[in-house]
Amino acid sequence: MGVRKQTPPTECHEIPRLTSGRRCLVTGANGFLGRHLCDHLADCGWDVRGLVRDVSRYPFDTPGIELLEGDLPDRVDVAAFSGIDVVVHCAYMSRHTTLAEARRVNEEGTEKVLALTRSRGAQFVFISSTGAHSEALSYYGQSKLAIEECLDLGRDLVIRPGLILGNGGLFQRISGSLSRFGFVPVFEGGRQTIQTVHVEDLSHAVVRAIEQGLVGRFVVAEPEGLELRDLFRQIADRMGTRVRLVPLPAAPLLFLLRLAERLRLRLPLTSENVLGAQSLRTQPSAADLQAIGVTVRSTPESLDDLILRRA
Repeated sequence: MGVRKQTPPTECHEIPRLTSGRRCLVTGANGFLGRHLCDHLADCGWDVRGLVRDVSRYPFDTPGIELLEGDLPDRVDVAAFSGIDVVVHCAYMSRHTTLAEARRVNEEGTEKVLALTRSRGAQFVFISSTGAHSEALSYYGQSKLAIEECLDLGRDLVIRPGLILGNGGLFQRISGSLSRFGFVPVFEGGRQTIQTVHVEDLSHAVVRAIEQGLVGRFVVAEPEGLELRDLFRQIADRMGTRVRLVPLPAAPLLFLLRLAERLRLRLPLTSENVLGAQSLRTQPSAADLQAIGVTVRSTPESLDDLILRRA
């Protein structure tokens, strides 16, 4: 699916070019991407606030990051939005027991954050996904797209990252499973193309886009992509382990995963992961990266940094 570029905002919606020293609020600040974004913003001279469920957990080592409580959608410290110039909405429930629970946190939570952002006259930045497109099968991809469609791309900024590579998130679960079990289930031969982005490159791109006052939708991921089976093999190769790809039909795998989820068994792989892989689509990113003014590492370069250089 092509990236829909928006016309420049009208004068009444024009967002000023931001410089360091402004104030940014990051929701989901204790999450994988949220923590990296907070650190990168602070390193770039921003005053950073983080909205988290519990301010006593996972404190930041970086000085100057202020944490306030927010358990979406019900409990939000509205003081967190006072004097804020930009809100980066990272908070998202990706592992859930029921769709009703996920919709309540994600859709209703986003509505609340957006309303508070609008009331303060701040810019809204939404962290979406390359999984957000009209053919998405997973709730994750469908809900990210639905949230995008509620935004005003003449004033808001949407970032669509590929699979984020770093010490956390889905990538950490994938590499951990390969290390422990030495095999991974695949369907359709694992030939689906996936695009990735190093978490540090993504953080840099988000901050640079904000500081340039960009609005609209931007894909931040390596332009080429690679087949899912090659990703698994490259991860295993760098960890020094052998990996066996186990072909499975998608339907039985989905049935087993959904049964495990109903029993509240926490597995490295979820039904959402399978549905997401089934509907992977390559999204053009080269022009967007150029517009932001950044380059991103290829998958091999990211894996070298995360596995080999840090071993």
